[in-house]
Amino acid sequence: MAYVTFACGHKDEPNSSPDYISASAEATVRTGPEGDERRKKNAYATLAHSFALALALAKELDCEDNAGLKPGPSLVPAA
Repeated sequence: MAYVTFACGHKDEPNSSPDYISASAEATVRTGPEGDERRKKNAYATLAHSFALALALAKELDCEDNAGLKPGPSLVPAA
């Protein structure tokens, strides 16, 4: 499961409180027999796509500095 949460500060209202937006994606990654590498690649592609959608949403909402979202995701597993 991956979550992207960002604060959308509005450019035209610099002193207003930001709106908080969350998006999540779920991808199953199983380890084991041969062939699971394909599932793992598909899972990472799903997460990257979801991040791209969140970035596009931040741009469409005209969030200040694209809500601080970078052009690509950081796929660091949760501890």
